[in-house]
Amino acid sequence: MYWLLVAFVLSVFMVVTTSDQSDHSTDEQDYDHPNLHDMNMAGCDGDQMKKKTREKNKDHAEYHPSQGQRFVIKFRNDQIVHDSVAKKLNKKCAMVANDFKLLPMDVPWIEQDQKNIDEAMATIQREFDYNGSTFGYRRINERLNKLWRSVYNSLLDKYNNKDLIVEEVMRTLPDYIIKEQFLKKLIERRSPRGLVRIN
Repeated sequence: MYWLLVAFVLSVFMVVTTSDQSDHSTDEQDYDHPNLHDMNMAGCDGDQMKKKTREKNKDHAEYHPSQGQRFVIKFRNDQIVHDSVAKKLNKKCAMVANDFKLLPMDVPWIEQDQKNIDEAMATIQREFDYNGSTFGYRRINERLNKLWRSVYNSLLDKYNNKDLIVEEVMRTLPDYIIKEQFLKKLIERRSPRGLVRIN
């Protein structure tokens, strides 16, 4: 009888112990871990507030023109003032200069279709105001010209592998490059006279 009682107590103890271990495992799985993304975002709130404050302190007419307005380009002694607007202008001109459908790379700047030049300038004027001055137009035109030449010369420098014949070079070009235009400039670059550009 005594041994039966001992066996019963031991069996109850094993059941309780097993149940405790199982419950502990379940608690660990269901533990609500803190959301690291939320914690990181909470830390960023202060930085975002500081940034917003700095933005409010800026001259909005210059940095953030309202809808329907344009960035105003400043000039001094017939030259564009190198400020934040000038940097934005340079980026915009670079984007336009990359459009070889509008400004083909194989046509000298002085021979570009005037309609295309006007369209390029109009694209820039939609965001930037140079007060309609003649020297303003001239300076932007010169900058556009310079960036346009820089773009296609960079492409030539990148893909004109001297170890490859022209046909092989053409096969290495990415799809966004207009092949016919690039081919003309490549042949010009490799010409016996060593011309880099024809304008």
